Amino acid sequence: MISFIVIGKNEGWKLTTCFEGVFRAIEHNNIKDYEVIYVDSQSTDDSIQRAKSFSQVKIFQLGNVCNAAIARNVGVEESSGEVLFFIDGDMEITSDFLPLVYDEKSGLKYPFVSGQLKNYNYDSQNQFLSNTWQYREVLNGDKRYATTGGIFLIQRELWVGVGGMDNRFKRGQDLELGLRLAKKGFKILRKQEIIANHYTFLQQDGDKTIKMIMRGRLFYARSFLYRKHFFNKYLFPKLIKSDYCLMSLVIVSILAFSFKCFLLYIIYFVIIMLKSAKSSDGRIKPFLHNLIYYPLRDLMLLMGFFFFYPKQIKGIDYKKLNCN
Repeated sequence: MISFIVIGKNEGWKLTTCFEGVFRAIEHNNIKDYEVIYVDSQSTDDSIQRAKSFSQVKIFQLGNVCNAAIARNVGVEESSGEVLFFIDGDMEITSDFLPLVYDEKSGLKYPFVSGQLKNYNYDSQNQFLSNTWQYREVLNGDKRYATTGGIFLIQRELWVGVGGMDNRFKRGQDLELGLRLAKKGFKILRKQEIIANHYTFLQQDGDKTIKMIMRGRLFYARSFLYRKHFFNKYLFPKLIKSDYCLMSLVIVSILAFSFKCFLLYIIYFVIIMLKSAKSSDGRIKPFLHNLIYYPLRDLMLLMGFFFFYPKQIKGIDYKKLNCN
């Protein structure tokens, strides 16, 4: 059996599109032995009613605390399939992808697998803006990675073998799972074909800094992640690729204090300026914003690395909802 596990919070029309994609893939591939589970993280919109309009969906709603790691763990706890297909509620899976990785007779062809993800970007008024690729590297062939995203298929025994997702992570839980599995010898296979369309809202440049600081997101997705996997060899390629500014700050700081030459920090600020210029595409306002955001982000990451210790969440409260 294959278990489609959808998680979401306030996804609105995207959740309907998500379920339509799931059942379209089931019908297109003539899958007989399946279940569809939806775990809701206290939505305040009409997400529950949208899920209830699909009579075959088993609906569960989180209670006291919720995050994506908890939702996925609950989905697995309530599922029966030997194959787990995790889907975020703002994604629409492509029907042609499933037979590339799953056969109803023989099961999942790869223990841990995903594909390309294409973004459909919208503004706050639901107006379409652009198409982009979710991952920076557009594949011309299948490739293995040490980190994953919000959509993937995995064998149940492999998921159970590593204890599922670490629910201390309010963000970055998928990256953390990927690093943990890679350390045990199971890198995700990302196929070059598109696994899903991702319908997402683009944040305005000015919103990013305030929201991330106020919600403490950086502490989870980076500080805590980096500390937990500091001795995991698969972490450092991610550090070099994603946080070279942070690494340069650490190296410059060590040299500056060792040689008592604080002018070395000029090197760090030059790197910040180059990164800000690259990411702003020649626009003045984003460039000035990034000049503030990147150093502030790096300082927060270092602070979180040493002082941020979230606790394991126990006693998860959730309930099953009956369909109308």
